[in-house]
Amino acid sequence: MAQIKGKSLDTLIKGNRFSEDPLIPNEKVNGSSALAMVLKEERSKNNIVNNVLLSSSVGERVEYFDYNENDTTVANKIQKIIDDLENIFGKYDDQENNKKNSRVVKVGDPSKRKEFKGTVNFRITRESSEGRKQTPTKVQEKGTTDVFNMVLDKNKRYNKKQDMYNDPDLMKKLRKTFSERGNHVDKIDDWINTYFSQQDIFFQMKKYQPSNWSPFEYHGQDFVKFWSDFIKKTKTQSGQPVGNYTTWNPSDIWAVYDKKKVNDAIDEEFKKDQGDPKLSKVNNFLIDLMSKAKLVGISLKKIDDPKGGHIELMNIDIKSMRLARVIELKASEIDLQLDNIVKDEKVTTYIKFAKTHTMNINLNDKKKPGNLSFNTQISGSAAQGGQAPVKLVENLLNKNNQTNKFVNDWNTYPIDADSFWDQEKMWKDKYEILKSKSGNSSWPKWEGTTGFYKYITNFYKIGKPQLAITKLMQITFFYDAYKNYPKKQDFADFCINLLHLGMKVGDRFAPHAKIS
Repeated sequence: MAQIKGKSLDTLIKGNRFSEDPLIPNEKVNGSSALAMVLKEERSKNNIVNNVLLSSSVGERVEYFDYNENDTTVANKIQKIIDDLENIFGKYDDQENNKKNSRVVKVGDPSKRKEFKGTVNFRITRESSEGRKQTPTKVQEKGTTDVFNMVLDKNKRYNKKQDMYNDPDLMKKLRKTFSERGNHVDKIDDWINTYFSQQDIFFQMKKYQPSNWSPFEYHGQDFVKFWSDFIKKTKTQSGQPVGNYTTWNPSDIWAVYDKKKVNDAIDEEFKKDQGDPKLSKVNNFLIDLMSKAKLVGISLKKIDDPKGGHIELMNIDIKSMRLARVIELKASEIDLQLDNIVKDEKVTTYIKFAKTHTMNINLNDKKKPGNLSFNTQISGSAAQGGQAPVKLVENLLNKNNQTNKFVNDWNTYPIDADSFWDQEKMWKDKYEILKSKSGNSSWPKWEGTTGFYKYITNFYKIGKPQLAITKLMQITFFYDAYKNYPKKQDFADFCINLLHLGMKVGDRFAPHAKIS
């Protein structure tokens, strides 16, 4: 058991308040408040290190002691911990809120200045579930940046997850980040495994040792922002705009070895008087820097597997521009799972690639109309692959079709029952073709009281047009795919190319390191 100012926790409990030089709640001890240090020792003493998240508010005015609502082990120890705090510092207030999910305990001497007072908020957090409000993507990504910058900029190293919990500077940053877009502080635990695994995997590679690397800025400008502006003027070989940053480059954060040299190299390679840069030149330049371990863009995905994830260098050579386990798949090894088109209020269809990857085609928010999204997942893990750029999906789908091209725009589909009825013949033809391709006898007929025609009409009538629209969009997408790629292997290759778009693999995309 560690000591606090030369005294053990048990010694403090027995006699701190009556000592000639007592420990006071808000005095600094090794960079933290004495109260925070005591809570840390209480956590160790009670064998609940992995059950409790300790953190501090900005300014360290409040210490947070967070534990799961279903964790009876911790719940049964709370009163004893509070008794210990009272013995060490004295207690002058103890209040539980009406919801019974927060108990605020104030310790010390209220008649003296702030160093003599401290506050602990014992908070109960809820289990993660599908019904919980999701952590915004921007919050997730900012948390990743917080962790990597602590390692790259502050030269810190986290050898185990508990090291992250024990770092007050990091936990303060994460708490601030998870409070910026609503209160998502109780979700930090959900992401700690991902954040730990991401930095651990990256820095296990010797060429990326943190002491040699730093967060990259281009002449003081955030590098993602720099490339976001730069790529807007970049053209393909045919002279077409590349698009925005996210359709070209999945990197969430950049790390650099010798920032000044890389800045100078960019200035030399892309002089202002050379006109619009070509995509191939940009990508080859980045490939060269990555190959020499001078610069790396990192794509970060959530890692739910407690054993950790893995790192892959993508698009740096011909081999890494193709998914080796996928490109040789035969048509029989690619499984379209479309039954959700005719099931309840479900809005997700799947393309399964043997046992390697899955593409989910769905509506992100079932509460309102929206366009389809094309998301990839690596099978056998919880790792996300990425999202396919919609414009590139449309181009791929329509490659062999010059008329009636698929457009991923919900506004062009029937917005109400009357519009749907007016186009009944067209929708019936598409549905019947897709039904025959599904090979599933459970798909309903078009007509009848339980038919698909009435099924779609009902969504419009009950005020859920978004569900009808999404199902019609999916019917159109797969109908066009079968029509434009009628041969089995051509259709399989279309699906494989679609997956590559989602995984951001190919010479169309930037080289990067993917951690998932």
